[in-house]
Amino acid sequence: MTELVKYKGLYKDSFGTLEIEIENDFNMLSMELDGVEFRGPEFADICIVDKSKYSDTQLKRFTFLSMSVYQTNIIVESLCNCSFETVVPQVIIDKLNHSEFYADLMIEYSLGNVRPKPRGGLDHDQVKLTLTINDKLYSGTGGYMEEAFDHIRGQIADKYQLKNCYGCMYGDYSVYGQSSFGSMLCFLSQKEKYNKVTNKHEYMELDAADRHVQEIYCCDKYEIRKRGAGYRG
Repeated sequence: MTELVKYKGLYKDSFGTLEIEIENDFNMLSMELDGVEFRGPEFADICIVDKSKYSDTQLKRFTFLSMSVYQTNIIVESLCNCSFETVVPQVIIDKLNHSEFYADLMIEYSLGNVRPKPRGGLDHDQVKLTLTINDKLYSGTGGYMEEAFDHIRGQIADKYQLKNCYGCMYGDYSVYGQSSFGSMLCFLSQKEKYNKVTNKHEYMELDAADRHVQEIYCCDKYEIRKRGAGYRG
């Protein structure tokens, strides 16, 4: 994916609110916060690009969650105790006449503070999605984009279809877990095999997926997802 899109948004923490611009190449999210460059594959994994470039004073406002990479000695520090808000355009299909139009999807991602050891991690991590169609709001919340989109799908299923990777026939998730955003698996190259999947065992027999995709992405091979398809249904 070589596309690059930019979204206006807000970053909020205990120091106040910043107006920001988020760059998305559909692989990584990049932004500048109070003069500090950050990048990450998802909102829950936004890290400083080069921490050595900044003074302690510049970094004072930020709170970080320190985690080892796959139980190695490599430590990464991702932002927490903050929230992000941005609006991204999404294509919607009208089921009545099959027309397509853009609608605004508000993403509100809230990251809590670090829990004390030995438990560790964050005390909360939540995404809220709000889709506006003809001045009507449809919203969903959860720990994952999938959960929040599931809530919205349940509200619009009679009238509209989401034209993105979440709403695509060949977007699915790993049986071993997923990230909150951007870890969908694309099975487009195995469409015939994928169409025959009826249970978890058959799903696990598929070859490795082509790639990871963001739920909000959409390519020109999109097909409307059928109920009960694949692993996630």
